[in-house]
Amino acid sequence: MECLIFEAAEKCLGIETEYIYRIADDLQITPVPIAPPCYRGLTYFRGDLFDIIDVGNLMGGERSLLNGNPYIILLKWGQRKLGLISDKIIGITRIEGNNGSQSVFTKEGRTIELVTPEKIWKILAELPYGP
Repeated sequence: MECLIFEAAEKCLGIETEYIYRIADDLQITPVPIAPPCYRGLTYFRGDLFDIIDVGNLMGGERSLLNGNPYIILLKWGQRKLGLISDKIIGITRIEGNNGSQSVFTKEGRTIELVTPEKIWKILAELPYGP
């Protein structure tokens, strides 16, 4: 399988490329009140509305500073749409036979934690909202 590799919360994360819709920058994010800190807001991109998540903050790290125009990984699966703000996009790599494991190792010795949009959505859905 091919995975997009990115860094967030001092971890290397990978997500299958089949879920990647676009990688975009220069998006205007509209904040949503009374949302968890990792939920940065909403953006409208080419006719679709995306929830924008700071994936590093969601995974237990510090909130990104959003300096300049960060690259946002736009995901689409089923009827759901999600945008991920990461600290750094590394690139695409082919991962062979992870045997259902959540972590894989690359030739470069990098440990990659595989995530799915459903896993991210589930973590997000379990967060408390409101005061």
